[in-house]
Amino acid sequence: MTLTIHEHVYSVQMDSIYCDLDFNNRAEVTQESVIGLAQSIEVNGLQTPIHIQPWSYPYSYRIIAGHRRYMACRMLEKTHIQSIIKENLNEQHARILNLSENMDRKDLTPYEEAMALVKIFPPETTLTKMSRILNRSREWCRRRKLIAELPEYIRIGFYDGTLGIRDVVSLSTLPKSKREHAASQLLDHRKTSPKRDLPMGSVAQEHPHRGTQEIKKLLQYFASKKINGLPRSILLWTLGRESTLEIKRLTREAVDDYSKALYR
Repeated sequence: MTLTIHEHVYSVQMDSIYCDLDFNNRAEVTQESVIGLAQSIEVNGLQTPIHIQPWSYPYSYRIIAGHRRYMACRMLEKTHIQSIIKENLNEQHARILNLSENMDRKDLTPYEEAMALVKIFPPETTLTKMSRILNRSREWCRRRKLIAELPEYIRIGFYDGTLGIRDVVSLSTLPKSKREHAASQLLDHRKTSPKRDLPMGSVAQEHPHRGTQEIKKLLQYFASKKINGLPRSILLWTLGRESTLEIKRLTREAVDDYSKALYR
């Protein structure tokens, strides 16, 4: 059955509109962002109407999209606000509209998008169905779903910017059983060290550094196979037994040999 949506633009009395912040997909609406928007509206007027739907007593309408705009107009003590009335919307369609508008404005963090999917779709919903309804790629949906599957203390890292989408891509390469541990290590490292030490997209491993004994064993293996030159020198360099200048010299020689081989 096709959903028919009728919409009209009205100047609606603000006191008749329910501003339900829990419905909004934004995790937080800051006072600073509302003040900045109010200043813009005062100078330029409201550029985009809010979206509302008929609601129950004591209100006539509920905001679907435009919570910040409503709050900014309230701050300016306006009595009416330009609104597009959406009729015949069920709860899922209303939430999809809220998510779509915020995504179009690029206002949401990956965390907020992931939490929106949890609110909109039952757990058994396929990625294909999500993709079709939201008009987003399956990969876009898969990444947000992965965030939603992580524990809350890790998910919040995607909200405050400590973790990013590139980290999700890296985590998705790991078996599901190892993602939480790797993400936890990554989050802890980012919180205690400069971000440049572990770039976005890095995945913390159980053994991020090789010990001296492991390096020595690999050197012994190289010796047994009569492997010399640059590979062996790099291992010696990690143990402090080879100079950086020597590594650079051997690297240049290897590059020259490779270039000559190409043109033979």
